[in-house]
Amino acid sequence: MTTLEEINLLVERGYYEEALAKVHELKDPIDQVEALTKIVVAIYQHGGPMEWIPSIIEDAMYIAKKLKDPSNKAVAYSIIASALAIMEYEEDAMDFFNRAIDETNDIESPIEKGIVLSTLAYHLALAGYPDNALEIFNIAFDTIIGAEIGYTHKVDGILRMGELLEKAGDTLPSNKALDFYKMAFDIFDKLHVNQRAAMVEKKIELAKTVYDVGLPQIRAALLEGRNYYALALIEKKYSGVVRLIGELEVALWMKRVNNVEYLDVVNKAFERCENPRFTDVNVQHIARLLTELGNLNRALKFAKEIQDIHKRSEALKAIALELARRKEFEDAREIIESIPDPKIKEEALTELETIEGSQ
Repeated sequence: MTTLEEINLLVERGYYEEALAKVHELKDPIDQVEALTKIVVAIYQHGGPMEWIPSIIEDAMYIAKKLKDPSNKAVAYSIIASALAIMEYEEDAMDFFNRAIDETNDIESPIEKGIVLSTLAYHLALAGYPDNALEIFNIAFDTIIGAEIGYTHKVDGILRMGELLEKAGDTLPSNKALDFYKMAFDIFDKLHVNQRAAMVEKKIELAKTVYDVGLPQIRAALLEGRNYYALALIEKKYSGVVRLIGELEVALWMKRVNNVEYLDVVNKAFERCENPRFTDVNVQHIARLLTELGNLNRALKFAKEIQDIHKRSEALKAIALELARRKEFEDAREIIESIPDPKIKEEALTELETIEGSQ
């Protein structure tokens, strides 16, 4: 019996004709729709036979329309909508998402309805509509919580929603993923699913650390400890100052997971960044990263270049306090004296005295 995983493997290898021939062997019509949409998206993204796309999409639509159960029909429509959006047929995509939402009105069980809405939200995120996805996830949550049934049944629905939230976050760049991860963490934490909560918390920390270059594949590599593969992806996708920032973000993540090779990554990042053109925002961000990396001499050099007085003062304060934590109080005071903003200078002196008193 052919499985969806076997078809996906054929698609990944570019064997589209062989994959298409096996779709009818799948028993589940939802799997058939998913397989067909995987094939068209792969053809679209990797330059396959484009003339096949309309008929394959029509086959997926035909299967979806024949479904009687509103839950299945809603899910099938959302899968098609997601594929259409990825292929930039935005109007058609929104039409199918709306059809999917309409189908959920006929679902009697609030738990089932909440799970189906969560599945639609996941596909919206996958399609590049994260704001709409969060809105639907919130409706799904309210639907499940408002159900007049026992708490245990609600928990099953909320947990499934948490899994889909985490899965949605995994498909998005860091700046979009964080909202999904935070919502998922809140669910797992409150329901005491400690292992899942800890994993999502790690993903939150990673997304916050590797923020500017936080593409899903880069974060996935770092999560698996494939740091140099992540750096190779950054080199391939970015250049100039953005690449430098990305490499420093990876170095900071390596430091946080106690990988001593982060020092080598920092040095090589600067060696490879030739004739960079920095903006004030770049300089400030690099100064902060270098401070957190403990590379204070470089951080100080960048901090002094920040034009904005308030931001330069904040950067100098952070460096001074890091020196204080290292018990280098004389150097810390010298930097504090150079802080141009009097209020921030005063705050820095107060915090320095607190650190000195606790040593």
